[in-house]
Amino acid sequence: MINEIKTIVQNYLNNVKLCSLIIGTVTNTGIKINDKITVPNVLIKGNLKDFISVGDRVRLIRNHGGQEYYIVEIIGFVPIAKNMTVSINPITISDGMTLSSIQIKGVTKS
Repeated sequence: MINEIKTIVQNYLNNVKLCSLIIGTVTNTGIKINDKITVPNVLIKGNLKDFISVGDRVRLIRNHGGQEYYIVEIIGFVPIAKNMTVSINPITISDGMTLSSIQIKGVTKS
């Protein structure tokens, strides 16, 4: 009897999706998963939440039960990070020198 219960529990855990990966589009009220489902902003977590804009496509992890969604990627977004070099349109400075790239010393959230 015990072995049968263990087998049932093991089969359940093997077949249940404890989390899932979803793609959605950011709206004013949340993230639209499909025509019928929009996840409200209060259920969205993650440090990328501060960087999303309406219209962005994002990849989310949905926890088991769907009570929390974590943004893992803003599709097509390339973050600027410390020690990264950013190419820019050439800028001519007053002494005639031209800048075409900038080395990032640090990044802070404003």
